[in-house]
Amino acid sequence: MMDKVAVVVAPTGALNTRESAPYMAYTVEEQAVEAKSCEDAGASVYHVHVRDERGANSGDPGIYGRLVAQVRAKSAVLIQIGGALGPVRDPDTGIVGYPFTEKDRLRALETKPAPDMFTVKIGAVELRVPAENYETIGLRNSPTFLRQAVPYIMERDMCLELEIFDVGCLYNAKILEEEGLFGSAGLSSPGCYLHFVMGHGGQPATMKQLMYLHEESQKLFPNAEICVSAAADECYRIVATAMLLGCNMVRCGIEDSRRLADGRRAESNVQIVENVVGIAREIGRDVASAGEASEMLMPRKSARRAA
Repeated sequence: MMDKVAVVVAPTGALNTRESAPYMAYTVEEQAVEAKSCEDAGASVYHVHVRDERGANSGDPGIYGRLVAQVRAKSAVLIQIGGALGPVRDPDTGIVGYPFTEKDRLRALETKPAPDMFTVKIGAVELRVPAENYETIGLRNSPTFLRQAVPYIMERDMCLELEIFDVGCLYNAKILEEEGLFGSAGLSSPGCYLHFVMGHGGQPATMKQLMYLHEESQKLFPNAEICVSAAADECYRIVATAMLLGCNMVRCGIEDSRRLADGRRAESNVQIVENVVGIAREIGRDVASAGEASEMLMPRKSARRAA
């Protein structure tokens, strides 16, 4: 583990629009510019969702591939595809549903050029974004799906982010670790880490819950890297607490919150990143560059690049 903290920016989310966030990047060209701007502000990982020609959230690996190529042409940030692909809003009713199947999500793994990182959820979760109008959309991540997706990611030297939506996910992960799914060193292997996702439906974004998750994860996976994110108004309190606990990754951006720590509406993702970087430095944590984040999360790939 390193003392520096890697800042992940989630600059779009699946449900934001230009009405809710006028500065949001939609096209792959706009996202490439956004990635560079966020890197300059202190982000080292860029968590992506893409839109189709209608502006709806998409799982098309062709669009993801164009985005990866465009971002790499402008920025050194590590590119992370949100592997659940995200919910979709019905344009007529405004109701949010979850149309993507496990087959769709496996297909997204075939994105070329490949991203640096890929997220995988574990267990079943009722995904929600605060204040949105949802159908019942439980998202299942079956053991069969995980046994296909996880080796695919790790065998290709992409970094695996395992999303944890409640404490039960940790214990499900332990079962799969004992099967050998995550390699000889399990979830303490270089190239994979845990992401505590808070306030999006699976668990509350409270400091008490974060402390509980952190304690359980240390018991089960004592050397695993940990990232933390939280939705809406709790975002900054939770990521600050995570950094004080020694977590080496935190996530921010309009996918999680469109406000700053003082409650003001953010005017850009850059402003959000700068806010988190400022909090990190105030509590004695410096931020990792993209190269340093690569060394922490993908040491094998980082070594090959250096050679």
